[in-house]
Amino acid sequence: MRPAEPFGDTQAELSALAASADADLAVAVRGSDGAWTRYGSPDAARASRFEIGSVSKALTGSLFGVLIASGDVDPDAPVDEIHGERLPWRDAAPTLRDLATHRSGLPNTPRALFLREMATALGFSRRDPWRGVTAGAYREHLNAAARRARSRGRFGYSSMGVGLLGDALAAATGLAFEELVRTRLLHPLGMTRTGLDRPTTGDDVVARPTSPKGAALPYLKDEMPAAGMYASTIGDLQRLADALIDTAPAGVAEGLRVATTVHHHLDEKAQLGLCWFLTGSGSTREISHSGGTWGSQAQFSVQPATGRAVVALTATHRRIDTFAARYLASDAR
Repeated sequence: MRPAEPFGDTQAELSALAASADADLAVAVRGSDGAWTRYGSPDAARASRFEIGSVSKALTGSLFGVLIASGDVDPDAPVDEIHGERLPWRDAAPTLRDLATHRSGLPNTPRALFLREMATALGFSRRDPWRGVTAGAYREHLNAAARRARSRGRFGYSSMGVGLLGDALAAATGLAFEELVRTRLLHPLGMTRTGLDRPTTGDDVVARPTSPKGAALPYLKDEMPAAGMYASTIGDLQRLADALIDTAPAGVAEGLRVATTVHHHLDEKAQLGLCWFLTGSGSTREISHSGGTWGSQAQFSVQPATGRAVVALTATHRRIDTFAARYLASDAR
């Protein structure tokens, strides 16, 4: 994490963040006393659902920890053994732990879709990058990526890897991935408004992702739901933060501990849990993940020792990661 500049008044900082783009924004900050303060622009955004992009990976990693703690899966089993489908790996099949620590050798996204995704994410296109990609077509992309995969234990951030992890966890339990996450993680934590759905009416409509120019962009819908397709609210993510800082329900407490334990060292400053990024030590130890879709961003950061946390969700691209870093590094209580 970069050193934070002096942090001013929280309300003033949030007002400046809201003014930086014309799109919905929701933020919740937790002080060391455990009290949360919510902010919305507009005010109603405090209760809105947003796409959370790769923060979905943190949910998948947490689920993985729960299933390890319960004995449902062996983290060091080769993925093909658990998934029940042999992929044409260039080398040995990665383990589930390799997938959760981005050491599978798989790319972040299928090679053939990279330019499509970049065009939409940068606002040059309003089309869905995954248009026409069926489940069968994605398996072909995955097979091609497996043939090229060579990690040698090195870190390489991979949505395809976490997507495959989700598929394997579903196969191991005999449940559809969405149902598995809901029953083993989300509902025990009280996260009832977090899911893969994109309803067209009602209170759970997801804020429409928008480009920096204000153009509406497609919702994220791909064949890797475990890696980035979830939508959530700051209220639900506050519950996850509280569980990581305070006391989690019995059914998930040990799993969250497993998921946020170091499983791979990136360098002297950063480590990986199961999909979670871990930085600092002692009072500055931080558990975090950020995310983004074609036109949304999410930031989730907690400091267990200080009891402080930030959850920020936005329907366009803003520097919410900088805000979170500045808040957690400040002396504000």
